[in-house]
Amino acid sequence: MNPATDPQARKEFWNSRAHLGLQAGTQDVIAKQLEVEAIAGQVSNGMNVLDIGCGNGITAIELARRHSVHVTGMDNAEKMVEAAQELSKKATLKGQTEFRVGDITQLPTDLKQYDIVYTERTLINLPDTAAQAKAIRNIAKLLIPGGRYLMCENSAEGLRRINEFRAQLGLKIIETPWHNCYIDDESMQQLSSPGLTLERVLDFSSTYYFLSRIVNAHLASLKGEEPKYDDPINALALKLPAMMDGLGQTKIWIWRSR
Repeated sequence: MNPATDPQARKEFWNSRAHLGLQAGTQDVIAKQLEVEAIAGQVSNGMNVLDIGCGNGITAIELARRHSVHVTGMDNAEKMVEAAQELSKKATLKGQTEFRVGDITQLPTDLKQYDIVYTERTLINLPDTAAQAKAIRNIAKLLIPGGRYLMCENSAEGLRRINEFRAQLGLKIIETPWHNCYIDDESMQQLSSPGLTLERVLDFSSTYYFLSRIVNAHLASLKGEEPKYDDPINALALKLPAMMDGLGQTKIWIWRSR
């Protein structure tokens, strides 16, 4: 079977990264920080939160560290769940966390309803847009009336625009990873899901991807070097607002339950 369409291959890939701490979900730690900040900004005390595709629990634990919330993290990679449980035991939390094994394509029937459900680069691990749309419709059933689904995922349109700039500078095109199917922005705008409304899209990472994938990459190429994720230029994005609309490779689509 083609690894790109094999769910077991994806699962094995993520299990192999469970021991990597902050870098388990991505080598790009600054991008991860931006995602955590963007998600945390939508959460407040007293909420019941579900993280589908929680990985080793970095975001879920941070939410419970900052807020008096109950966060349930779920992932189909067993080693990721084990790592999340261990990291949570070592953390000082205002809220509570629990982690369990579960698959977004077959959500457990004993899940409750939540104030917020979020995914963080989880839908992009599904094979196609049809599977992504089905997952969103299933997530809608887990929201209380007025609850929100924060869909923090990678955008195909954002990557396309980044690559346009890179091409103008003679930089090589960034390819979508083998295990990912980035979100089709146009299809997402047109998605029909009973009881769910797309309120807005947060292009929160645009400044970061302009600085890291275009400016820093160009400067590194002039030196004959590979760009580094931890370059000080990239870190500027943690202090600057999102200023380059459309260039965010990662966006948050905010859906609300009617």
